[in-house]
Amino acid sequence: MGTEEREGPRRGCRGRRAKARPLLSAFLLAFLLALSLAPASCGREGMPLGTEAGEEESGAASQESHVKFSFLVCGDPHGRTDLLAEVIAHALEGEFLVVVGDITTGRGVEEMRRMKGFLDGSGITYHVIPGDNDMLGGSLDTFWQVFGADYYSLDVQGVHLVFLNDAVPGVGCPPRELSWLREDLAGSAGKTVVAFAHVPPGAPVDIGKRGFVARESESNREMRDLLASAGASVIYCGHIHAYMLYASGPPRVVVTGGAGAEPHLSPESGGFHHFLRVTVEDGQVSEEVIPL
Repeated sequence: MGTEEREGPRRGCRGRRAKARPLLSAFLLAFLLALSLAPASCGREGMPLGTEAGEEESGAASQESHVKFSFLVCGDPHGRTDLLAEVIAHALEGEFLVVVGDITTGRGVEEMRRMKGFLDGSGITYHVIPGDNDMLGGSLDTFWQVFGADYYSLDVQGVHLVFLNDAVPGVGCPPRELSWLREDLAGSAGKTVVAFAHVPPGAPVDIGKRGFVARESESNREMRDLLASAGASVIYCGHIHAYMLYASGPPRVVVTGGAGAEPHLSPESGGFHHFLRVTVEDGQVSEEVIPL
């Protein structure tokens, strides 16, 4: 499976890192309750999210240009490798893994190196982006040192995959990254676009204490709008420790924050450990949730 990668520049984006949040604050409870009461709901046990609503077809595919592949997506392992091992054990031949942030709990460089060592030794091709927990002291330096670029893109069978960092505390998606994204998407006209970010657009970076920060919300919505203008089918996110259809789009926003962190919601509302198998076929993107 050939890939062509375009990497964003490594530039410093500093701010205060959100600390671990063992208890749910009143703000977090209200925020998650509002999401759980939204018309778009979550499911489980092998239930695919529908592709009829909210998905854009990138163009009629001829029989000669038939495209179909699948990959795995999970989020918020929070330093756990036991569930990541289960996710990887489900991988079919040719599938790769995407981890949408909060790989660690923010305890330091050794924790991050341990997680990278596990992924390197797993035998699966993987792609990662940082979550707010992965920015030690609000800095991306450790993530860059251990994993590399915090935003980049690549093509798989003509499908454009965009990996974004929208979790910088107090900033969201930095201006330099938004400029890069605008240029990157301009070169992807006519392609199916699938995006990955840690924070669902519109959600606060710190959902436990600080709550909404205007700059975070504005920059992440600009990120979403750029993707929508490019015809992106879906943005896969983590951050909320649950499985849910966060927004029906376009583009759809699907939250998969169940690879290790303590769930924020009840099992009935999507708060269970899980990962997604995403299938891309001739411009259509769908996913199946697989409980762990």
